[in-house]
Amino acid sequence: MNGNSEKYLILIHEYLKDIMSLSSDEETAKIIEKYSALAENDNAALSLIMNDCAVMAREIVNLRNNVSYGGNGKKLSALSLDERLELEETEKIINENRFDYYFQPIVSTRDGEIYSYEALMRPKSDMKLGPAHILKYAELVDRLSDIEKGTFLNVLGIIDDHKEAFCGRLVFINSIPEAKLNVEDFRAVSTLLLKHADTAVIEMTEQSEADDESLETIKERCRNMGIRIAVDDYGSGYSNVSNLLRYMPNYVKIDRSLLSEIQNSPKKRHFVREIIQFCHDNDILALAEGIETAEELHTVILLGADLIQGYFTSKPSPEIIDSIPYDVKNMIIRYRQEHEDGRDQQMYCADDHENIMLERLVKEEIKRIVIGSKGGGNVTVTGTQTLDTQLHIEIEKEFKGSLTLNNAWLSNVKNRPCIDIGEGSDVELILAGENILDMGGIRVPESAKLTVRGDGKLTINLDANEYYGIGNGIGLFHGDLYFEQSGRITINAQGQTGVCIGSGSGGNIFIEQGQYRFNIQGDVGLGIGSMYTDSKLVIHDCDIGMELTLARGAGIGSIGGNADITCYKTSVKNFLTGLELVGIGTVGGEKCSMFIHDASVIINIRGERCSAIAALEGSTNFRLERAALRIMAGGEQSLGIGGFTGDTSIAQETGDTHIKLDTPVNVRDFLDCKRVTPIIGRFVFTINGEDVFENTGNNNDGH
Repeated sequence: MNGNSEKYLILIHEYLKDIMSLSSDEETAKIIEKYSALAENDNAALSLIMNDCAVMAREIVNLRNNVSYGGNGKKLSALSLDERLELEETEKIINENRFDYYFQPIVSTRDGEIYSYEALMRPKSDMKLGPAHILKYAELVDRLSDIEKGTFLNVLGIIDDHKEAFCGRLVFINSIPEAKLNVEDFRAVSTLLLKHADTAVIEMTEQSEADDESLETIKERCRNMGIRIAVDDYGSGYSNVSNLLRYMPNYVKIDRSLLSEIQNSPKKRHFVREIIQFCHDNDILALAEGIETAEELHTVILLGADLIQGYFTSKPSPEIIDSIPYDVKNMIIRYRQEHEDGRDQQMYCADDHENIMLERLVKEEIKRIVIGSKGGGNVTVTGTQTLDTQLHIEIEKEFKGSLTLNNAWLSNVKNRPCIDIGEGSDVELILAGENILDMGGIRVPESAKLTVRGDGKLTINLDANEYYGIGNGIGLFHGDLYFEQSGRITINAQGQTGVCIGSGSGGNIFIEQGQYRFNIQGDVGLGIGSMYTDSKLVIHDCDIGMELTLARGAGIGSIGGNADITCYKTSVKNFLTGLELVGIGTVGGEKCSMFIHDASVIINIRGERCSAIAALEGSTNFRLERAALRIMAGGEQSLGIGGFTGDTSIAQETGDTHIKLDTPVNVRDFLDCKRVTPIIGRFVFTINGEDVFENTGNNNDGH
């Protein structure tokens, strides 16, 4: 080579080098002009090469100005100088296959042992380019297929060369589903995959842009080769079940964004619990990735995660490690035991803002739901009207929050509540749909408070020697009971002794809205109130209906204590049959005070010794204003209003009362007409078909 030839080659080299940095037409024109002036006009060969270089320069600039980068519309021409250098370095790395691979353990939550590894790309470069850089620039210059080929051949080659080091464990290999290999590369990758089908797991990101046809092809090939599939980064973007079903993988890796400080986020826990449950329902293993703290580890294991990956268990390593640190392993075992203990005890601990699906708990043979172990909050329990879950709910002490029942069917053994509210709790029970409590009601201890709301229905079925629907036991006080729902509460009870709403020793009851239907059969029973202590009730804006068949009982009031009852803007229909009965008032207490206004009350009572409104063995003070009262009573000793002591006073203003008695008792012996005053409105008292007292005016001129 002579001196001129060498000079020309150096000139061409410099020209081509400058061409590679061009990004605009202006720069191109200047470079072409510069090198054209340097070329010798009498050298034809050099002129041809220079012309070719000029054409190349214009084509390169044209290509750069029309290629999108990263899917965001950025052009090659917009790359900074540093980015162009990174792009150039990336292409060198790809061309020279300068990749190392680190292996991060994936740990089983069952025993803390290493279940598998993920192979993580580590580019070898002084520029310290990470995997994200490589993928970004590879996509920019349409070389993702080279990354795909290199990853599989490199990792599978490592597996091939170090089979014993992996001890039969799986290796997760990251794949780019949208990257299409040519025939030759595909054949080379498939050959190695088939050889290591028992080891390789193909891991694809959930946000992959692969079309359904390409994805189906990949899935079919994996099935044919017996290779497992994992979905990565689930929950990092627009995640939904339909998207997950596109893959139907063997593993779902839950994205770090959902797991970071999950112990402090009820919403994250709720979402992750749903993902894990979906996985388990579809025979998919749930992998929590990016776990960095003991608190995160504890939470995801209690939520049911099968596998753990993250810096807390083990960092990626160029060496294939055989086990994770001893203390971390023991921690995993301890947390898993805590999870299993809950399952062994057939217990499920509800989370704040969680919607518990009863059907899932039934499949897991859970028998009780514990609410409040993780603090206050709002919990929804959802079932179906036809699914008897055999589950009951326990609410922890000092819980403050709401419990929504949505088509829930709960039950418990006899004499045990279906919903047991802890001491000092303040619970809002929201009814939605149609709910059933079988064999037990709702226990509200003396120090607790229950407020019932919602437009749903609640049916409580009781069958025990001693029972209560909503309140507490026969020898106990109940907490404050507020009824503000618009839906219906139905209580069906049979047994020796019990109360539908209330307790044996009493407590505050505020019935301010709703519909109520009580059906009681037994020895001693009460609809609403206190069994054996004084009962003070204010009932308004509701609809009450009762059918009681009892040896001794009362619809509203008390069995053994005094009764002070106010009822307004309410419809009451009580039907009682038995021996010793009171419709509203007290059976054995010393006195009853009853005030009814702006209401409609119908009492049909028949017993050996009974009265519709009274202290059966004490004094009765009855007042009626702007209300309608219908009483039909019958039996050996039957009274309409008042008891058998003769201490009864009646007052009515703008009312309409009609009392019909069918009894051999001489009512005049127990009702002093002088104490029926004043009477304004219609008041008719009929005994055995004869009107013994009638007033249709504004005084008590009846006889």
